[in-house]
Amino acid sequence: MKFDEYMRKNRHQFDVEKPDEDFLWTGISQSLNKNKPKRFLFLKIAASIIIIIGLSFITYQLTTISNNQQLILANIDPNLAKQEAQFQDQIKVYYKVLEKSEYNKNLLATSFRDLEYIDTLINQYSNDLNQNGPNPRLLNSLMDLYQNKIRLLDRMLNEIEKENKDENYKTNI
Repeated sequence: MKFDEYMRKNRHQFDVEKPDEDFLWTGISQSLNKNKPKRFLFLKIAASIIIIIGLSFITYQLTTISNNQQLILANIDPNLAKQEAQFQDQIKVYYKVLEKSEYNKNLLATSFRDLEYIDTLINQYSNDLNQNGPNPRLLNSLMDLYQNKIRLLDRMLNEIEKENKDENYKTNI
């Protein structure tokens, strides 16, 4: 008699006992859970390190870009760099005052799109200075753009002040 035939004929004798499936699955799940915490802990640490390095790099790039314009003009002419720094400081002050004041953007004759357009031109001129070197006409245009931006911000603040005075006058009547 061959082994295969013997197995087929006596199969009913071999399959007498039934396994305890609950006991098997708890053992399997416990063995799987033992490996997870170590693996996930390593992945969490690696991911947090990558995020910290990425944020540090982005912060460095942003600060370098903002200081880059002053460095360009500092290499060309220190007096222009000082003037540009004064313009940028004045612009920052105007923006802080704008943030603190309450106003309706729709009622302003001057729009923020004009300011954004000037910012794009300033970036383009700065890039041109980087690529082509100092050009007196380009430098004068860049300084004019800063002055125009300051004038626009000043006009916006005057409009807001005038609007607030008109509202106070209307409420006093």
